[in-house]
Amino acid sequence: MNKTALITGATRGIGKQIALTLAQNGYDIAINYRKENDALKETKKEIEEKGVKCLTVQGDVSNFEDCERFVKEIIEEYGKIDVLVNNAGITKDTLLMRMKKED
Repeated sequence: MNKTALITGATRGIGKQIALTLAQNGYDIAINYRKENDALKETKKEIEEKGVKCLTVQGDVSNFEDCERFVKEIIEEYGKIDVLVNNAGITKDTLLMRMKKED
């Protein structure tokens, strides 16, 4: 069984390169996205060309319920998540332990 990586903000830039590098190293990839677009489709294709699986999961990472739902989708598909790369562009200027669920 391959290791699985969930990457937010992976359709371009640093997130995309992280996804491609992990795929090159044999990780199955789950990409979170907010809106379907051509960059998402191209990234998925490039990842799958590396011989690994790529699951795209829709959801807004700033919404707790969306995160719960798409994490469950990934676990149903792959059985686990080994690596999480939080790359989506969201800024909350406080420590995680001080954040509320809404944050």
